[in-house]
Amino acid sequence: MKKEYPIDLMTYPFKVKADIQLRFNDLDGYGHANNGAMQAFFDIGRAAYLRRCCGDDFYKGDSTMLVVSYTTDFCQQVHFEDHIEVRVAVHRIGYKSIGMIMAIVDKDNGSIKAVTDSVMSGFSKRTQGSIPILERWRKKIEEIEERTF
Repeated sequence: MKKEYPIDLMTYPFKVKADIQLRFNDLDGYGHANNGAMQAFFDIGRAAYLRRCCGDDFYKGDSTMLVVSYTTDFCQQVHFEDHIEVRVAVHRIGYKSIGMIMAIVDKDNGSIKAVTDSVMSGFSKRTQGSIPILERWRKKIEEIEERTF
């Protein structure tokens, strides 16, 4: 990997991982996962992290987080026979947003298939506006990542 990311993807001890089961409809005519499916894989990882961070009631209250930006690098093709997982980490917490990086990784050989670096913003469903990252979320993220921000 030549591109620099906020963390070293090869050595970072990712605390949240989600296995991905490839489905027939994830594949295109060449037998590899299409770009839309790859984004869905990242969403599986994001949901796993938010469930661990914020609990199962994350979507039930007024306060939530929304993806407001992401950049994805497609590094290698994902084929039907690949055994992949999404690895997720928060690398930054600001006042109203967090930076989250995710990598789709081949579990058999450790190769990175794709990387997305995203920003999630705190959001109020009631006011339809941005809100600060809740302190309980911040504390849980710091617990998961085993560091302070």
